[in-house]
Amino acid sequence: MPRMTLAAIAALFPSVTLATGMYECEPSNRAEWLSKDALTQQFEAEGWTVRRMKEDGGCWEVYGTMPDGKRVEAYADPVTGEILLINQRGRVLYQKED
Repeated sequence: MPRMTLAAIAALFPSVTLATGMYECEPSNRAEWLSKDALTQQFEAEGWTVRRMKEDGGCWEVYGTMPDGKRVEAYADPVTGEILLINQRGRVLYQKED
């Protein structure tokens, strides 16, 4: 059986999103988003160490260390900074209930 290319596979699933991560946030007005600095301060006030942060799936995706020392990837609401998902090496440690 011939191997399908990534483009061919993507064509089979047109509803696949462009987000690269594990979580998508509800659309929000970009002008209302917390800045990287403001979100970093919020996380650090809760005992986190933030290594880096990027936008992904309409969320802030934060790479850092939790207060208990676990290195994780977390998705935060871009407007409120609320943690929506915490992932460690492909395993979900926390996910906000809808």
